[in-house]
This record gives sequence, C-alpha cells and structure tokens, in this order.
Amino acid sequence: MKNFKPFWGGLLVAALLVAMMPTWAQASPMRQNLLANPGFEAWEGATAPNWSPWHEDAGDACKKEPEWLPCRPNWWVERDFNGYGLVRSAPSSQAIGAQYLPWHAGVMQTVNVAPGTRLRFSVWARAHISNDGLPAPSYGGWNPNFRVGIDPEGKGVWYDSAVVWSAPVNANDQWVQISVEATAGASGKVTVFVSADLSHQTPLAHNDVWFDDAELVAVAAPSPPTAAPTNTPTRPRFQATFVDETVPDGTAFDGGATFAKTWRVRNSGTEAWPDDTTLVFVGGERMGGPERMPIGRVAPGEVKEITVNLTAPATPGTYTGNWVLQTGNTRIPGSELWLTIKVTEPAAPTAPPASPTPEATPTPETGTVCVLAFHDRNGDAVRQEETEELLPNAVFTISDAVGLVGQYTTDGLSEPHCFTGLVPGNYQVVMQPPAGYVVSGPSEIGLVLSPASQLEVAIGAQRGAGTPPPSQTAEPETPTPEEGFFSQAVRWGARIGGVLLLGIAAALAVLFVLSRRR
Repeated sequence: MKNFKPFWGGLLVAALLVAMMPTWAQASPMRQNLLANPGFEAWEGATAPNWSPWHEDAGDACKKEPEWLPCRPNWWVERDFNGYGLVRSAPSSQAIGAQYLPWHAGVMQTVNVAPGTRLRFSVWARAHISNDGLPAPSYGGWNPNFRVGIDPEGKGVWYDSAVVWSAPVNANDQWVQISVEATAGASGKVTVFVSADLSHQTPLAHNDVWFDDAELVAVAAPSPPTAAPTNTPTRPRFQATFVDETVPDGTAFDGGATFAKTWRVRNSGTEAWPDDTTLVFVGGERMGGPERMPIGRVAPGEVKEITVNLTAPATPGTYTGNWVLQTGNTRIPGSELWLTIKVTEPAAPTAPPASPTPEATPTPETGTVCVLAFHDRNGDAVRQEETEELLPNAVFTISDAVGLVGQYTTDGLSEPHCFTGLVPGNYQVVMQPPAGYVVSGPSEIGLVLSPASQLEVAIGAQRGAGTPPPSQTAEPETPTPEEGFFSQAVRWGARIGGVLLLGIAAALAVLFVLSRRR
C-alpha cells in the first residue's frame, strides 16, 4: 500500500504559502528608500552628493547678544579617522558646525513621488556642543534642537508654511533618530529637510552636529479620491492670512528713492497674537528696512496694517526682501511677507562740497598676508595640492605690536583668505586647528611685511587628539650668543666687586666696635 502522508503534508504547506503571499506583496514595496545617497556617502567636500545646504542668516545682527541670531555655518563630509563615533554607518556622515557662532541650518533633497502617497522621513543625528574638543563630553544646558521636515509640494523652501516639521529632539554625544510623516501633494514631488538650530543660545567653540542614515519610505499607497468632507476643519491656534498691500511687486523706482510699504494681514487663527509678536527680516535685500519691528497683540479676526520705510538700492536691478511674523521664537504660519521692486535708474551722484578740500596726505603703501589651512596627510608641513585638501574650521589670527589686527575662520573652499591694507612692519600669524586635528609644524609664524608686498602662509594639520604646542617659557639668565666677552666680564666683575665691598664694610664695622670698647 502506498504512503500518502508526505503528499498531504506538502499540500498543506503549499496552501499556507499561497495564503501568505498577499501580505508579502503588500509589505515589500513600502520599505523602498526613495532618497538618493541616503547615507551621505562621500570621500571629502562640503555637502554629500544629491544633498543641498540651506541656512537662516540674520546678516550683521547674527552675532549680537543676547538674541544670538543665526549666522552661516560650515558644511563638511565627516570621515571620523579618530574613531569618535561621528559616523553611524561607514564610510562618512554629513557634518555642520561653526566656532563661536550661533546657527540654524541643514541639508535638503527633492524626490519624485506619486501624489497622495503617505511618507515617513527619518534621519539619525548626533551633536557635540562644548568649548572642549572631542573626545571631551558636551556641556549641559546647550541643545541642538534637531528636526526633520517634509514639504508635500517639493518647493524646496525651508521656511515655507506648508512644510510639515517634527517636534524638536535634543540629545548630545549619542545618535538619536528623528522622524516625521506627511502626505505628498499634487505636484508629484516632495522636499525633505534635515535641521539643527543652535541659535538663541550662547555659542561655544564647538557647535557641531552630524547626520547619517536618512530614509524616506512610503507607509501607505496613494488612496483613491474621496468626496470632500462636510465638516469644517479646525483652525490652527496661530495663523496669518494676507489681505492686500501697497507698492505692488514689480514697481519701478530710481536708485536711492525712499518709499513706504504696507501689508494688511488678518489674524486667521483661534487665539490672539501675543504682545511680543515681531516682524523679522529673514533674507534677500533689506532696502534699509528693519531687522526686527514690534507688532504687538492682534486679536482673532483683526486685520493689522504693517508699514516699513524703505530705500531703493543705488544700482539698477531687481530686488526682493523677505519678512515674517514671529511670536517669541515661533514663526506664525502664513505670515510670509515680501516685496519685489525694480531699480531703473542709478542713484544721483552726491553734490561736491562747497569749500575746497585740503590736500590729501600721501597714503603709505600697504601689504597683504594670505592664509590657508590644509590636511597635512604626510606630516611634512608642506602642502601637496593634488592630495592635501583645504581644511575648514581652522581659526587664523594676525597681530602686530599693538594687538589683534584680524581673525578668520576657514571654510575649506574659498582659501587662501587675504588680510589686506596692512601697514608695513612686523606681524605674527597664529593658527588654531579644527577639532580633532593637531598642527604638523609651527602654529605661530612671525612675518616682516614690506610695502606693497604679499606674503603667503600655509599651515598644515593632521588628525589626532594631541595637545597644542607649549607656550614660550621665560629666557634663561645665561648670556645669549650675541653677548660679547667684554660685556660678560664687566657684568661678572660687577657682581664680584659688590661682594668684596660688602665684606670690607663688615670688617670696618667690627673694628669700629672693638675700638669703642677700649
């Protein structure tokens, strides 16, 4: 008799596999990473391929306390040759940072997706905020404020009100994952943003962050169109809606002309804008307008007129200035305000002075000192341009006999940087290497600058956690090689003579006392 048990067992296994196949077919496509170069892979450079930098810049006001508004930081590809844990998956990560500067910046990427797709974007982040270099720990009380965002329409503007942002995440000296979800709009593309905000807090020597292992995946396929909901959507707490304006975009002015621009904006949210509501300049051409201007309390439904006094730039061209409304450090959605004008005629030249000007005294010819920092891979303190790249985040200072003349932090892209207009004389150039580097030669170089001359200074640094070169110690009292034999003899003779005179004085004192006793 034939044994049919193996036959029935195989049939049962096949039936189970067929039943599970729909689940596999649905789950597999959802985990495809839609990003190009999600691991920020590169050998060197500023931003990893397929990623673009973005930043918020307060201009000349960025370094002023106590606001500490954001400046432009530096971007670089991190290779972590010292093994400090700055790369989550080899070979590299995306780094952003600045020395003693507040900043708010990140990187972004735009990808094509099917409209209506529900997406999840996530990235791993790490921060080191301290006056001490690695591997020292971060200071307490300083936060990187990591966030990630998705623009459902893919416009690529980080401050657009349509961007869906995650809540801030704060963690130093460890990798942490941040995620956000959003649904793709009708444009067929989305932009993802990686962000860190180290502004509005006292900047330290190391304001540095790293990003790695980004992922953009579909968590739900596009759903079929449904009928519009009949319920009224809930209005947000803070919201602004543009009503109208004066000086329409494209208005022409002569260079140097003054004018007033007024926007009328409605509070379309559910709550009043607080007393600390402020108009803040965020980019473009300011045209003499305010960096910050108080607006004050605005009730729900109230229309607020916002007027700024402006001056057209002197040179012909098209100029755009951008402002937004903020309450505290929170931007009010929908409050983006801008102005675009055209300058058609240059500003009229200023009239010459009525009285004759005195003869100008001849200006002495000045000199120039140009500096750069490079990665000295072979440690010979001489740069090989083909293999030894420029280094970002090195700090150069130049001083004369009076004091500090100038300071510059390298970005690793635009060097050499030149200090111009220097009066001929003696100067000292000092380079402080970036975090994780030590100089491979002298870090202090003395220069003698001649009229109309240009001197080049290139200082190399190698990876390593070594200590900076020791400071100069006091000179010994022994005579220098330049001191002549006669000078030495006179000095030693003076010393011996002084000792003999003291001995003679003591002997005379003893004889005087003995004579008095007699």
